[in-house]
Amino acid sequence: MNSQTVGKIGLVGPGAVGGYYGGLLALSGQEVHFHFRSSFDAVQENGLWLVHHQEGGRREQIEGLHAHDSVNSIGVCDWVIVATKATANPLLPDLIRPLIGQHTQLLTLQNGMGNVENLTQAFGAASTILAGLCFTCINRTSPHVIESLLPGYVQFGELDKPVSEKGKEMVHAFREAGVRVRESESLDEALWRKLCWNIPFNGLSITGGGITTDLILANPALKQRAHDLMLEIQAGAQAYGVFIEDSFLDRQFELTAPMGPYKSSSLIDFMEGKPVEVEAIWGEALRRGQAQGVSMPELAHLFSELREVCG
Repeated sequence: MNSQTVGKIGLVGPGAVGGYYGGLLALSGQEVHFHFRSSFDAVQENGLWLVHHQEGGRREQIEGLHAHDSVNSIGVCDWVIVATKATANPLLPDLIRPLIGQHTQLLTLQNGMGNVENLTQAFGAASTILAGLCFTCINRTSPHVIESLLPGYVQFGELDKPVSEKGKEMVHAFREAGVRVRESESLDEALWRKLCWNIPFNGLSITGGGITTDLILANPALKQRAHDLMLEIQAGAQAYGVFIEDSFLDRQFELTAPMGPYKSSSLIDFMEGKPVEVEAIWGEALRRGQAQGVSMPELAHLFSELREVCG
């Protein structure tokens, strides 16, 4: 049980990542109110379950779950955790506005670039806006079951400054919930590093014909393409003063191998006919790199392919 709570937390978009970390926070004693949409009825009937494969498939239910099908029934919160897909960003300010009060702080667990800027534009004058980048493998295997395949870690940062004291309170809450955490002096660096995995593996899993990550590694041409994409991300990051060492790129392949036949989050969205975060993950990285004169032909090609197949 967490002896120090951060207050009332509202969580919107509790899919795989949001549901898992929100669940861990709730299990540690934090007051977490989940805004479920399509899965609300299933969760009400069956509860919300977490499966920890790193612990032999241990299952646990979130007791006393605060489940809501409307943000209006949640009300104003001390913290709002945003775990929606970045494709929902244009609608996000209006969605979460009923949760925002004078002293509300925000945490985004979204993929891609531009998410903090989106929240800053709407709420930045009064709020701490913290980003948590989730280097992990988590899937929602049914509307009420979330499975953690690789615990990984969450790297926290704020835009153009170190993590604030308010932000550190949420970082501490994650740590007390059993999550490995890191703090970044540079959110930009953390974003570029995460894209080293997300851009090749999420993208190639779709354009490769709906394949799992093990099949990307097993295909010499796709594996080489993944490496070439990482090199372009490395170059894009360097243009912004972010140095990503070659060993970090190699490590992405080493971490992916034990995942087995893992379906990336973007592949799952694509297969289920849901919007894919093409602009936030691939498009924004490409635009930022090209703005600094960085040649990114592999990324441009992949971005074009994804726009064609994802619509």
